[in-house]
Amino acid sequence: MPHVRIAAFAILLTATAAPAQAPVPPIPPKGATVAPADLAELKTGLADFGSKIDDLKKTLRGPNADLLPDVEVYHKAVRYAVEFNEIYVDKNRDDVKAAKAVLKTGLERAGELKAGKPSWPSATGLVVRGYRSKIDGSAQPYGLIVPAAYKPDTEFVFRMDLWWHGRGETLTEVDFIRQRTTQMGEFTPKNTFVLHPYGRYCNANKFAGEVDTFEAMEHVKKHYPIEDRRVIARGFSMGGAACWQFATHYPTVWAAAAPGAGFAETREFLGNFQKDTIKPTWYEEKLFHLYDATDYASNLFNCPTVAYSGEDDRQKQAADIMAKEMKKVPIELTHIIGPKTGHRYEPAAKAEVNRRIDSSPWLQVNSSSPYPAVSVTSTRDDRDTVPTVPCGQASGLGDRPGVLVPGQEHDLMGPRGRDAREH
Repeated sequence: MPHVRIAAFAILLTATAAPAQAPVPPIPPKGATVAPADLAELKTGLADFGSKIDDLKKTLRGPNADLLPDVEVYHKAVRYAVEFNEIYVDKNRDDVKAAKAVLKTGLERAGELKAGKPSWPSATGLVVRGYRSKIDGSAQPYGLIVPAAYKPDTEFVFRMDLWWHGRGETLTEVDFIRQRTTQMGEFTPKNTFVLHPYGRYCNANKFAGEVDTFEAMEHVKKHYPIEDRRVIARGFSMGGAACWQFATHYPTVWAAAAPGAGFAETREFLGNFQKDTIKPTWYEEKLFHLYDATDYASNLFNCPTVAYSGEDDRQKQAADIMAKEMKKVPIELTHIIGPKTGHRYEPAAKAEVNRRIDSSPWLQVNSSSPYPAVSVTSTRDDRDTVPTVPCGQASGLGDRPGVLVPGQEHDLMGPRGRDAREH
């Protein structure tokens, strides 16, 4: 990726927190020196791959034409790594090897698509997908864990969890694809799709990174049977910050949210975590409120939230300040703390987070159906009968009262209309 593509939010924080004369290191950093033979092989592979993509653009018709971004993300990942000197090699990582593997898989996909027999749309397990962004027309990658129970002709709809990744200044698209084809991730609930947005690199899912999440979600829902009312927000560290952001700004999108560590606002976090004394200008101060989750804490009344922090983690500050703001509503934050734990999940606390999230009424199942059990009543204007949950039955994640507006019936019917709970 071009080095100038540092998120505006990151620039704002850096400029605010650091003295004017302090040098700002390039993000992402300069890559390793690649052996001439390896570099030549990658460039030759890119040229061959690029010509095959050009041919596909000319010949693809019908539904398979929509699958072209699934191929293009592999080419773009390696092209960026080579073109912008973002190939990293150390004792734990070999991007030269990874880039060659990415090219190989991309070429295989191009061949399958040309033959009209793409295998990845029906694959289960770890799957990398791509979509065409409305922002700039680029192909953007995301990772997906497809449950083994999924089949293209399935009659069922599935829960989906989102997992926003943590900070990684060398998280190139090559490395992201490598991770999303080799690592299952922190949470893998049974019979659940898990969406891993890339977020256009390392920007805490702000601005274009924020749009990336919604575009990736839209793409998943287009190609897989996801139940809209059973989508969970999760993340840790920088991903935890993204989770706070999405939960507070878009509370009605999620059945529940589980932010871990991270940050929830700007001023106190910079002072607590980076030990900086900041003196923002009036316009910088105003821009803080664009994403500070503390300003929108009251919205969590409509989004069951289970926060996690390690007891010894400085990023516990995020949940602490959110709890303080939520009390003003008043809402009691369910905050699970890993004893004597730093910046990671403590196993028993992690299990408790899962138990609390899985107790959300939208996710509970009975013995005869894979769908949450809810009561069925009529909406206030006597349209079709749809599942609803009266206030008072919606809690179960903490000590607070129900998460729905008192005295109202709440329409939970998603736009797909494929809901076996009515049967």
